[in-house]
Amino acid sequence: MKIIYTRGNRTETLASLATLRKILNRFVAHRIFYEVSSRNKRGHEFFSAKNIFVVASIDITNRDYLTIVIFDANNATHSIEILNPQTMRIYDEMPGKGFAVSFISDNEGGVESRCYLRDEGEDGTGTPHDTALEKITLPQLFEYLEEITSVESGSASQPVSGQSA
Repeated sequence: MKIIYTRGNRTETLASLATLRKILNRFVAHRIFYEVSSRNKRGHEFFSAKNIFVVASIDITNRDYLTIVIFDANNATHSIEILNPQTMRIYDEMPGKGFAVSFISDNEGGVESRCYLRDEGEDGTGTPHDTALEKITLPQLFEYLEEITSVESGSASQPVSGQSA
């Protein structure tokens, strides 16, 4: 399988299954958007299926041909199986945009099959307040820190008198 890196526009041949596992393990425990499609060389699309799910695990085998199976964490009957891809393109040129890969297979009849996977972020099963700090601006963060430290230091510095234990 040929690997094409969009950053630096370089192409390499897959060195080992361990390398492929390392690349794809970035998706484990993350929500991914995927699109599986097939089209002929003239661009006429035969089908396209899209969905988002959380990746439980990824199984990679290479017996007669390379097989990659991506399992859905929330639905045991749902998985994506990629059979004998000839090319993997890695989209990592925009650091803030998320990591993505696509697997492409061609046949002699001029039909191209493609599986595109894009990282949509961590699982997200936590409570909404777990990620609230990620959504505030830096000045808001400083205001919040100043507010909580002044309350804590203000109550701690006032002596408590007239109370017995």
